[in-house]
Amino acid sequence: MKTPRSWLTHYALSVAIVAVVIAIKSFVLRDWSLAHPYLSFYPAIILADGMAGFGPGVLASLLAAVALAYLWLPPLYSLRIQDVQDASGLLLFVAIGFAISLLNEARLRADRRAAAAEAETRRAKQRQ
Repeated sequence: MKTPRSWLTHYALSVAIVAVVIAIKSFVLRDWSLAHPYLSFYPAIILADGMAGFGPGVLASLLAAVALAYLWLPPLYSLRIQDVQDASGLLLFVAIGFAISLLNEARLRADRRAAAAEAETRRAKQRQ
């Protein structure tokens, strides 16, 4: 079971990862990939989910979607989305981010079950 401190640390890590991507996109790679602003956030979601878990991965997806809507989708610096294609693209982005989080959580649970089964097998062999 996670302690409140580790829980907060995991969510803070998720926020920090998304903030780093926003900073890189805003200051380092200003004109890079404006046609596909979503692409640079997928690694952030995967990283946040892999390091911090399902909830922080979903948070990373939602924060990235808000940042995308505000900073890169017209009208800029507004959360209002005018184009149906932008809205559907953003919805698809969030759905893919959620799917990444679900798949990673399933993998983590399978790894835990495999480790527990392996430990049980070792204990059973030691008893023989």
